[in-house]
Amino acid sequence: MMKTTNTYSKWLRFCLLVPIGAVMIYAFSDQVFAHSESNNGEGSVEVIAGNWEGEKSPAMAAYLDKYGKYQLKAYENFIFKNRTIAELQALFGVYLEFDALFLDLSLEERLMVKRPEFPYVRFEKDGVEYYKKLNELNAEERKKIGC
Repeated sequence: MMKTTNTYSKWLRFCLLVPIGAVMIYAFSDQVFAHSESNNGEGSVEVIAGNWEGEKSPAMAAYLDKYGKYQLKAYENFIFKNRTIAELQALFGVYLEFDALFLDLSLEERLMVKRPEFPYVRFEKDGVEYYKKLNELNAEERKKIGC
């Protein structure tokens, strides 16, 4: 004889398991979001990957100080803003400096933080440099970069 589960017990099980799952995800999360507000009223949000034992190295402190600022600048109005080539080249320069900070970290520290990402792909055609967002690439451009 086959037993069927009624709708009430299914909903009861769902209502009990979803909050437990949410608590488990929250409890084992390693990221802490720190919101700081400066004297002039400008706020910034930084993602800090945690679980440090003792003091942070100077390289880690410099990296964490600049991480939130870089992310805000790189993804500011990302969907609606069309940046000029000069702005993108300046942002790419900031990205390279920030990537160098990441490479200065020890291996253990690198595993605790996220590597910076540049949200555009740089192409060169007929000696002219141009940038495109990843979601705007056509099939030919994706093939060119190996996607």
